[in-house]
Amino acid sequence: MNRRTSSIHPAAPTVGISRRAVLASTPALVGGSLLAGAQSVFAQRGETIKIGSARAMTGLVASSFAPLYVSVKIATEEINAAGGILGRPLEIIAADDESSPAKEPAVMRKLMDSGAQAMLGPVGTSHVLAALTTTTASKMIHAGGAWAEELADGIRFPYHYQFTYNTGHQGEAIASHIVEKLKLKKVGMLQENSGFGESAGMATTRALKKRGLEPVAIEVYPPTATDLKVYLNKLRAAGADAVVLWNSPVQGMLLTAAGLQAMKWYPALLGGNSLFSNTVLDNTDPEVLKNAYGTLIKVMTYSATEAPGARQVAYAKRVVTFPEAKFWEINAAISPFYDYLHLLKQVVESEKRFDTERIKRAFDSTKNYDGMIGSISFTPENHCALTGDQMVMATLLSGKDPRSMHVFRERA
Repeated sequence: MNRRTSSIHPAAPTVGISRRAVLASTPALVGGSLLAGAQSVFAQRGETIKIGSARAMTGLVASSFAPLYVSVKIATEEINAAGGILGRPLEIIAADDESSPAKEPAVMRKLMDSGAQAMLGPVGTSHVLAALTTTTASKMIHAGGAWAEELADGIRFPYHYQFTYNTGHQGEAIASHIVEKLKLKKVGMLQENSGFGESAGMATTRALKKRGLEPVAIEVYPPTATDLKVYLNKLRAAGADAVVLWNSPVQGMLLTAAGLQAMKWYPALLGGNSLFSNTVLDNTDPEVLKNAYGTLIKVMTYSATEAPGARQVAYAKRVVTFPEAKFWEINAAISPFYDYLHLLKQVVESEKRFDTERIKRAFDSTKNYDGMIGSISFTPENHCALTGDQMVMATLLSGKDPRSMHVFRERA
């Protein structure tokens, strides 16, 4: 047991856990509802290892969030092809949250009662925060699909891990690009009325203030809105020469692009990875997008002198074969769930059993794990996998470049 963990198989992440992490990383599965936080060793050999998957299969955000679960299918296939976990097949059990944060506690309990031993999903900040009311109390290892920086708080949410960057990093990158690259000073903000919109808006405002700027106007729209021109007109009236859009479902970007096009107003447009849907490229006047940029993981970008890594290219080729990834291939490729499942397998097999507290200790001491999305590290206090320097601004129009493969984008 006093050894470094070996790699899973050629297609999986290379080793990146410190010796200390491996020594601390023996998991022991929690079964049943775990409402008392009890732990148990795996059942008899031959049973599957069940991971609960909370997701929107119906409702407002179902189509927008579906691409992020492609990574679950790919990782499960790879893990099972490599012998599963501890010689047992990995089984994903899914439950529909109907796109409603209010449904999440019941969905979590349903998955636990179905035998889930760890959890992934849902997608969306409001959804994950609602789910954590159950999984945190149950001491269940959990990787949600959300970008709000508060979800990286390892003290508040000790069993939740954010396998991505977060809104704090995004706010810094966007403010830096506006001030230092674009040399603009009048920034308007358009954000959806959601946990993600609020977190991203606050992070961007904070980052602008560090650079001596205040937003000239902040407009908040409901996720059910069908027209955003009234909000955009207010930003234009305030004198904004840059608009920062914070949206989760692709509808927010489509409505923003349609509004700008109708108004014939073409400010600099910046936002998160939710701007990168290929549906936007296919349905938007290039004039709207010629000065548009989104935050993106650096390993999923290219420049004039640097191509994406061979591993990321091979992964992208697999991602685009899934029908549910179509039009939003980028979000499928940067989903947090691929690295989560592979690291979970590696941690469990290092000690030959699955114990929640030892998984937590191993995750908390993970340093420079070579993930698909970049170099992953955690501390007991910081449960965000990436650092701000692993994120860049990328151009939206580069999605039309054959080099993008519908997944990658050119760095701004």
